Amino acid sequence: MDPTFSEAMTIAEASARMFAMTDAKDAGSRGPRRSLLALSSALGLEVDSNAVNAVVGAQIAEALGVEWIESWHYRQYQITLEGMNNLLWAASRNLRQLSRQSQVDDLDALAQVLHAFPTFKPAKGKQEGVDRLQDLIGKPRYKLGPGGKEYAATLEDLADHFAPEIRRTATNKHALAQALCREFGVPWTRKAVSTAGTVTKQGLNMILAGAERRTGTKSAAWMTAEEEGRALVAELARELPTRWDGRESVRWMRENGSTKWFGSEWFGWYFEEFSRAILNEKFPTPPVGAPRTKYGETLFDYASPTRVWDMKGHSILSRDVPPTGKRPTEITGDFWLNDAAAMRDCIDEQGLGFLIVDGLSDRDLSGNFHSWLYAYGANYGKKKTSYKPSTGKSRPRKAAWSPMLLRAIWIQNIHEMNAGIAAGWLKEEPQWSYGAEKKKRNPKFQGKLEKAGPWIVAAHEWPDPRDSRYVPPTESHPGDGFPVQGSLGLD
Repeated sequence: MDPTFSEAMTIAEASARMFAMTDAKDAGSRGPRRSLLALSSALGLEVDSNAVNAVVGAQIAEALGVEWIESWHYRQYQITLEGMNNLLWAASRNLRQLSRQSQVDDLDALAQVLHAFPTFKPAKGKQEGVDRLQDLIGKPRYKLGPGGKEYAATLEDLADHFAPEIRRTATNKHALAQALCREFGVPWTRKAVSTAGTVTKQGLNMILAGAERRTGTKSAAWMTAEEEGRALVAELARELPTRWDGRESVRWMRENGSTKWFGSEWFGWYFEEFSRAILNEKFPTPPVGAPRTKYGETLFDYASPTRVWDMKGHSILSRDVPPTGKRPTEITGDFWLNDAAAMRDCIDEQGLGFLIVDGLSDRDLSGNFHSWLYAYGANYGKKKTSYKPSTGKSRPRKAAWSPMLLRAIWIQNIHEMNAGIAAGWLKEEPQWSYGAEKKKRNPKFQGKLEKAGPWIVAAHEWPDPRDSRYVPPTESHPGDGFPVQGSLGLD
């Protein structure tokens, strides 16, 4: 698989990114079936809409020329995360190849190519497309003629501005449009000119996409990290549950193909993987031309069309469950970020952001969640670790977790990173492996958020979860006794 391809971490994320590559309308369901049917339609495949997902996936895999292996890409009737990533990668490859052709067959293919322009926002209509072209070359706007007819002067002025030499051979509107696309390195189709001689909306969008790329215009991009940070934080604040029950969160991760669902620090992985699915619904990682996310062995969590962000969950308070009458314990100290070399390389190349959520963890004094996690894990081949604490006692597990404060932090360049080190919010520290043979690992950065103020570009605060009411667990819900709020979504 292409090393530049960023694999989805859950089926929900893969589904959102796959659906975003099509021009299908939202069917209202966030499951993989929606994205599989939308992708098959975009590829011009006639599939049985009643067929099981594995069969639909097999037909798509055959059309895209990739393997479709039982027990790896699908099991029984359902597609695995590996299968979804296989199709997502193949569809991205197909789109990249399509975008490099000089000619495509029809208008649907031309519209599909626009998904290969990560920072381009297609014009919704011909009037908007012509207006933007006129603005791009500094010419006055005008109202389209009858039947949505654009002036030939628009294409002539574009040619004069970008490549005057093509005027010598392109003597009509159709020839000019095709020559401009060739000049911009984007595909064209003869069907983009109507029988009345006007350029279609798809054709204008393709010319506009090429012209914007030539001039470095990013019509779909956030101009600043502050704008982007506010948008991402607002989306997560709207979609994240206000309380994350450990059992429901672990089940969601496992059912969505996560490899990180079996562990005591599940809340951090849940925040990362659920947030990736949320953001890819609203601001999907581009299938072609996305910002780079992998540096060495480090894979940062999310690439919007313009920037790279990593996600971290951070416990700042801990309370006993069931309640013991003690006040919640404040958790202080630095917390780990990422590999120091990878952070430096990413920041130096394109900047790097963090989406960090602080929250309250519920310590399971009864041991019920601990027992449930190992019993649940055993059903799927998971075993207890051999690690034994020096005290001889296992510390209570987190049975639930409640978000309190979400912050977006942006580091624009190496100068700002060094300023963060000088200010004390960033600190490089060596790592050590656990176990009998402790080994030194690559240094990582640690963060101290109380000193990160100048780098915070957006924030959201939830109601204080310490006000939530405790009720005794029941047989129907043998959880921690606190009511679960919000919705896990992504059915």
